[in-house]
Amino acid sequence: MEILFNSDGSSPGGGSSPNDESVTLSRAEHEKLKNDSAELVKIRESSNGTPAENAAKIKELESSVNSLRSEKESISKRYNELEEGIKQQYYEQLSGEHKKIAQLIPTVDGLAEYVKLNSHKTPAGSDSARPGAGYSEANTAKWDELNYNEKEELRRKRPEHWRKLYREKFGTNP
Repeated sequence: MEILFNSDGSSPGGGSSPNDESVTLSRAEHEKLKNDSAELVKIRESSNGTPAENAAKIKELESSVNSLRSEKESISKRYNELEEGIKQQYYEQLSGEHKKIAQLIPTVDGLAEYVKLNSHKTPAGSDSARPGAGYSEANTAKWDELNYNEKEELRRKRPEHWRKLYREKFGTNP
């Protein structure tokens, strides 16, 4: 192969056939190729060690990879055990039907939200969901502590207790 230099520094021109073994380069291109070649030789020489050194490096890297894999597996196992423990604690806070639904939730965060929403619900037969004090036999509220709606409800549902509170407040029968 023959290398010709283009003296004007321009890129190689045409005129050569594909079967021609001569290449025309500018001086700048030739110098750049020489420098790149020298740099690649330096890199190859610095990276090549003796076969024994290379084998030692390979073994060291393999042992490092193996230890990292085993550490990853143990951490993953501990994480899964903790996640299952947390899920079990949440499941224990729910009733039977809610527990079945909660087991379909894949994330701990989603399960926490579901438990939060469903653990504060009152039983179906409870009156505590309605506004107002809600009267029971043990209620010791005074006339002034009740609002108008509570007094009216008391008058309809427990008229004897309403009359007693009225008498205590006003001193006469209603």
